[in-house]
Amino acid sequence: MEHGKQHPYLYFDRSWVGTFVRRLRHDEALQREWTGFVTQADELLKESFVDEAYADGEDSQHGRYGPPSEQVARMGTVLGLVFQVTGDLRYGEKLKSALLHYSGYNKWFGKGLLRNDPPWHSELNTSRFCHGFAVGYDCIYDILSDEERRLVRGALLGLGVLPTLRDWVFAETRIHTLDSMGHNWWAVMIALAGVGVLAVLNEEDKAEAWLEEIVRIFPEYFLYKGSVLGGKSPNYDEEGAFYESVNYANYGLYEYLVFRLALQETRGYTGFSDIPMLEKAGDFFLHTTYPASERPLTVNFGDGHIHNGGAQAVKLLMANGWGDARLRWYVQEWKSPAGFYDIIYYDRIWTGKSEAPSCDHASVIYPEIGWAVMRDGWKQDSTLLAVKSGFTWNHAHADAGSFVLYHHGKPLLIDSGNCSYGRPEYQGYYMQSVAHNVVLYNGKGQPVQDIARGVKEPGQVYHLVDHEGLRYVYADATGPTSLHFSRNYRHFLWVEGVMLIIDDIRTHEPGTLQWLLHYEGEAIPLSNGHLRIQNGEAEVTVQHLFPSELKVKEKEGLADHAPDTKVKYLSYETVQSGLDTKFITAIAPVDPDRKAPDVTVTEGDEVIRVRIEGGGKRTDVHLNLRADGRIMHRNCIRTCDGWETDAYLVALTRPADSEVSDGSDIERCFISYGSFLRRDGRPLFSSMSRATACIKLSEQVLSVSIQGQPFIRAELRPPVMPAAITTTGSAELLLAENGLIAIRQITPMPARRPG
Repeated sequence: MEHGKQHPYLYFDRSWVGTFVRRLRHDEALQREWTGFVTQADELLKESFVDEAYADGEDSQHGRYGPPSEQVARMGTVLGLVFQVTGDLRYGEKLKSALLHYSGYNKWFGKGLLRNDPPWHSELNTSRFCHGFAVGYDCIYDILSDEERRLVRGALLGLGVLPTLRDWVFAETRIHTLDSMGHNWWAVMIALAGVGVLAVLNEEDKAEAWLEEIVRIFPEYFLYKGSVLGGKSPNYDEEGAFYESVNYANYGLYEYLVFRLALQETRGYTGFSDIPMLEKAGDFFLHTTYPASERPLTVNFGDGHIHNGGAQAVKLLMANGWGDARLRWYVQEWKSPAGFYDIIYYDRIWTGKSEAPSCDHASVIYPEIGWAVMRDGWKQDSTLLAVKSGFTWNHAHADAGSFVLYHHGKPLLIDSGNCSYGRPEYQGYYMQSVAHNVVLYNGKGQPVQDIARGVKEPGQVYHLVDHEGLRYVYADATGPTSLHFSRNYRHFLWVEGVMLIIDDIRTHEPGTLQWLLHYEGEAIPLSNGHLRIQNGEAEVTVQHLFPSELKVKEKEGLADHAPDTKVKYLSYETVQSGLDTKFITAIAPVDPDRKAPDVTVTEGDEVIRVRIEGGGKRTDVHLNLRADGRIMHRNCIRTCDGWETDAYLVALTRPADSEVSDGSDIERCFISYGSFLRRDGRPLFSSMSRATACIKLSEQVLSVSIQGQPFIRAELRPPVMPAAITTTGSAELLLAENGLIAIRQITPMPARRPG
């Protein structure tokens, strides 16, 4: 044959079948997986096929083509593989009947697409038909007659591959562009049409040219950085995160990897070095998973489900050769029945070392899509805090500045989730700001039109710190909420078992603010004015520290994936109308083996101090009100408990029982947006531009984490010169002598969206 390949060849060949059959005789673990897989095949033998009149009976873009496309996709892979391994004609004949039946359809898409201007002729169901037909044709090629091959191949090309390529790829007819459909659809449609092309390489003269074009254009999808004019976000962050949600990251990436795997097997193609983010894509699923004793959870910003992760995509990454012990740990956490690719690439996915990620990589920030995740470890039932402040468009909700908290194996502070896209509640509630943990102005958040048109100025997340037991990130939600807010910043400082959320708000006109809290479980008021959120044995306390007077109202929302079920959420509301407001809220996950930290607040001259005492430590957090943009040209210097600084936030940690008054007992120092911190004329920290820094101080070691401008030179003068000095990231030690430590950090300039 032209390419030296005989069917089957897309994902396995006859040599693999022989090796697999021999291995089944002695590999008990593989036998168990195979038995479950054959059970799936036996169930498929009982299924009836779907009549086209039923599939086309609903007037929408998908119609009712989902059941037949999903059926043929399952049959192509499951029946096809079981037939090849067992030689049992029952499986091959059932698959043949399916392919011939669905070859008789007139189209593989919902008729609602024809009303589009211009009309479309392909959608997600079309891609599933392509996949099922391609794999099925590859697996039962030998039992098809010449006429049957012609019919099946004709349907694959005429109903699936060519309509897709005409809509999505060919320059002469193409409707779609990365700027209009540059999300999960783009990858799914072209990838599975590509599998169809690979299945007929030996029999279609033009297939080679089609394949070359698909391979050529795919890097543009992964490298697409959005558009200001079009209001379009980047598809992928440089670190491998996908903006729509974990759910759609899994879907789009998985289908692309299905194509890449077939390309690798068919053509020996391994040259995807022009898509560098693929090496990091698995980390996005790692960092957004929460290992729990009962079942893992996922960070469910946007359209996804809290119980659905990215195991499919991660398995395909491993099958394609991007496997490591951390990804194997991930797929073991997300237990699922063995599928087509699990069986074929069993060793790559399941065999080998498995271990949880290192605690040195417990937190992550994705600045291009506006996500950040912090956790106190990777053990089951630990604590995770995730923050989102990015784009609103398509499956990404109007949730700039929102957050979720998982603790003790349960979701406690939550995202409202979503429902069926055809329900009015989907856009009317779930996608709106009111369904998320954000601040509203006079009951309003992001403009409703952002959902359909996209947000002009996306939110941002900045300056993630995870250093020496202190975690910090801040979200700027001003852009998406700029209709009402000129300043909408939210700082998250996690220290000594307490998460401080500091909201810095300024509105265009006086009005009232609503601080929303969506939760899972029961909200129980406590006698001291605090609130306890309890979900089973998991608990978190919520304490509003500032302002002292807030009205608490119970509101009614909708349950995740259950719009007919009402649930309660809370709204903390300002009493008086105003322009400038600060909210300071302490959230403390309850640890039954540890005394709850004490949190108190005091007000000074343009300074608010929060004191956190717990675990033998005392941390004083100072919010410098002068640093909130209220003054121009003059530096915003305040004195906080004897420390003079221009920093926006300062957090100083010392032993709880310390009585030293000269500051020499400081064990850790955190500075947000500050150029100096000094006491009695002696600078502990100094840099010419304001920086965010965390410094651990001891006689043994001084460790520094620093962020800010692309070029920073900072000086430290600790009370005692340490025996060793360490830095993080790209920071480097310049000198350490005569009581002075100089640190330099050079980082690349941040990327901007193309116009």
